[in-house]
Amino acid sequence: EAYAEDYAYLIFGLLELFQADGDPAWLDWALTLQQRLDALFWDPVDGGWYSTTGTDASVLLRLKEEYDGAEPAASSVAVLNVLALSHLTGDQAMAGRVTATFGTFGGSASMRGRATPMMLAALSTYHSGVPQIVIVGEPDAADTRALSEVVRRHYIPTAALVSVSETQREALSRLLPWTSSLRERDGRATAYVCRDFSCQTPTTSADELDAQLEAVTHT
Repeated sequence: EAYAEDYAYLIFGLLELFQADGDPAWLDWALTLQQRLDALFWDPVDGGWYSTTGTDASVLLRLKEEYDGAEPAASSVAVLNVLALSHLTGDQAMAGRVTATFGTFGGSASMRGRATPMMLAALSTYHSGVPQIVIVGEPDAADTRALSEVVRRHYIPTAALVSVSETQREALSRLLPWTSSLRERDGRATAYVCRDFSCQTPTTSADELDAQLEAVTHT
């Protein structure tokens, strides 16, 4: 059963790996662990994730850690994870957990902001939105690498990056059905910049992608 932070930290790492190399297995594992985290630790009444399961009789109180110290609180990391997952999957139950968590921790964050930097980072992400940047193409192809390099040059910390290749398309489509319609254009690697699953005009041009991301950066 472990602790809530064990799940939250591992899910965070898996989401980073998924965005780094596009392997759907990382996302699949993250979704599985998030379901387990919610089943064991989620508070359906007040929101947020307890630190323990409540099944150990030697633990007298189930607490929700609020302090983001050297190791951030489980709820702070978990709400960041759920923000990303909800914007990738469109799962409204996840979106509801996000708002419930902010409601639970809002008071302490407003009074002791320096003690809750990760929770405030999650709140900032919530208000900024989570754009989806999708690059469709084979990872080792020169045109795919050119588009990926453009993305790396921009600082968009709230964005969710999704890579789609033909070898992984089927597995990814099972997890993120909305990616199934995103294809290469004219046989070239293609980038889609989306928000709330509504995408701008797809582009195969690094310069056009640069302009689109510049607009996102200043939104």
